[in-house]
Amino acid sequence: MRKRFPFTTKDGRRGVVRPAMPGDAKACLAIVWEATQERPRTLMTSPEEFWTPRLWRRHRRDWSADGVTLVAEVEGAVVANLGVERGRRPRERHLCEFGVTVGRLHRDIGVGRALLEGLEVWAADVGVEKIMLRVFDSNARARALYEKMGYFSEGVERRAVKFPDEYIDAVRMAKFVDVREPSRGSASRG
Repeated sequence: MRKRFPFTTKDGRRGVVRPAMPGDAKACLAIVWEATQERPRTLMTSPEEFWTPRLWRRHRRDWSADGVTLVAEVEGAVVANLGVERGRRPRERHLCEFGVTVGRLHRDIGVGRALLEGLEVWAADVGVEKIMLRVFDSNARARALYEKMGYFSEGVERRAVKFPDEYIDAVRMAKFVDVREPSRGSASRG
């Protein structure tokens, strides 16, 4: 049985957060491409490192102990995605770091919140204790959502990202999550 987390947008539409499937590649890449073109910038992905659908599928993660790729659908269309990876080193397995992109037309209606709630279910399920991210200092919308969801600032990385025309500072944010005993066989569930 696949994990699915229904939600309702602020404007009353039905949505669901679920693990990404191979067929979601083009929709997810379109959302990321849109964000790379926006100003002010909200994403550090550069055009030269943009993935092909094949590469996206290779990096996509099912619900596993090492990470997950989640998508949010609204009325059946993929409108956002989130990728999370757990720390690989033994002393960092209690940590994970994520990145999220919500399509421009689906912001401020609860899609990002729904993805973060799905992320927290995954974290608790696999025994992750701390969720981390980097967000551009200038991205007030995203920072406000993270703060409402209980994330706190751990510091600012000055000139963290260099674009051809500017440097952007990044804020390190984190949240500690309640952890239950990791599920037996959670890596094979889905």
